[in-house]
Amino acid sequence: MNKIGLDFGTTNSTLSYIDPDRKVLDCYHMRGLSSTPYIPSFLRYEIEDQSVEIGWAARQSQDDSDYEVYSAFKMLLAEKNAQRLENFGYMEKRPGDCARSYLQKIIENYCKEKNVSQIQQMVITVPEIWIKEHNHASRECLKRICNELKLPVKKFISEPVAASAYFVHRFHEKHKQWFNGHVMVCDYGGGTLDISLAFVEGERIKVLECTGKGHDQVHLGNAGQAFDEACLKQVYDREKQQKLSRADHQFAVLMTDFEQKKIAHQSDIEKLLAKYIKNNSLNKKKIFQIDHMPVFPSDMVNAFDDVIRPSLESALAEMKTFMNHHGVDHTNPENFRVVMAGGFSNFYLVRQVISQFFDETEDKLLDIEDTALAIAKGAALIANDRIDIDLTCPISVGIVVKRLQRDKLNRMIPKEMDECILKKGKRLSEYHAPVFSDGLSVSKDPAKRVTPLLIFLGDPPKRWHFPLEKGLHELLPNIGEENNHWQIGFSVTQDFLFYLHARDKNDKEKVTALGDLLARVSGVFHKP
Repeated sequence: MNKIGLDFGTTNSTLSYIDPDRKVLDCYHMRGLSSTPYIPSFLRYEIEDQSVEIGWAARQSQDDSDYEVYSAFKMLLAEKNAQRLENFGYMEKRPGDCARSYLQKIIENYCKEKNVSQIQQMVITVPEIWIKEHNHASRECLKRICNELKLPVKKFISEPVAASAYFVHRFHEKHKQWFNGHVMVCDYGGGTLDISLAFVEGERIKVLECTGKGHDQVHLGNAGQAFDEACLKQVYDREKQQKLSRADHQFAVLMTDFEQKKIAHQSDIEKLLAKYIKNNSLNKKKIFQIDHMPVFPSDMVNAFDDVIRPSLESALAEMKTFMNHHGVDHTNPENFRVVMAGGFSNFYLVRQVISQFFDETEDKLLDIEDTALAIAKGAALIANDRIDIDLTCPISVGIVVKRLQRDKLNRMIPKEMDECILKKGKRLSEYHAPVFSDGLSVSKDPAKRVTPLLIFLGDPPKRWHFPLEKGLHELLPNIGEENNHWQIGFSVTQDFLFYLHARDKNDKEKVTALGDLLARVSGVFHKP
């Protein structure tokens, strides 16, 4: 019980461990067995004495003037836009401070209630899509919080990888043999969509590809919470003939009511949506009511088509190209499985899109509860060294250099080229020590450089370039030294924290976290 897995979620968090007496995976029920294993990712401060509470007590205090209540801190960890933070209620506190207090409290409660003197090792899950969308700052912020709290974090593991680990464990339990083949995980939670492809060989998992959707300019992410908000606002607009905003005092209460009724009426939702999709004239029967406002099948379908379907179908289409590249035969259930993870993956319309994409070969191994708890349980298995994860570099990282190439007239012409330093798919341990470019030596004087300093992240066709000219004085050691020059390199830790290294002619080195770096530079652009 002193080696735990924590699914730090946008809407809810869950903590899992291996029971030492029963030798089985279990989930922590805060406040006792009568409670749910889902601990709402809400934090409240009592205004009078600033005492802290988390979970359901915090969530149910949103309309109580005696408290300041905060949520969505996971998705806003790296947010710098003051207006966006204010839109989500962050005026007095910062998301990082709230995340720190929340994690501290959940661990304190677990240790106290389970009589655990000290956590020996823990694995925390984070969205895989943070890397693909270059949201490195969120992962770095979470790492700083864990260090400040002195949490014994073994590693950060992506949420779909943790779900894959639990699938491997359950498959072995059920069939008394190990699964060998490809597993695609569709992890749909409150804030992010993560779709990953992994190759499983016994107890060993190697991640091959991932895609999905996380950041959204309008909504909080692009998953369950975004759907709930879009559907609620549509109903409110129709019934009240006015717009509902997050600043309205009833917004939080209505959102909670909507989410709870969506879960409670799951069978009604599936039945009525199935009928409506076959015949959209069957829309007279309401699914449930929110504050006397009826929610009809068309409300859910319209909100889903507007907010969720485009990004889900786009991610699946991209995953299909990945599967073709790796020669995956998704028609053979002996060697290919689809695993649904995260609370929103239970939603009928999500399952329908996935089923249609795979011609109804969706994996049926995980039941409703396990679908939502698979991530925390998989993290606990990894924390207890029951499953081996073969970590590989998830994206390519490099710099732009100029090299001479022959043109059609056999002339040597300088041409800008991407020099890959960290290569996607390579074993991650190869990059724990920095790897430096041999194709670019940087001078502080732009006039002496053959090309502006650009770094790139990602792989074609989604490769992004970042100019570093404005940040050179902060990146390069001994910037004032005459005739100094530098080499540029990169490294990545087992937590997938990326760093830029600048080393001068005297081997003096300066290291900058990639998330901090990207927050300081401007002019990011996409280059196919």
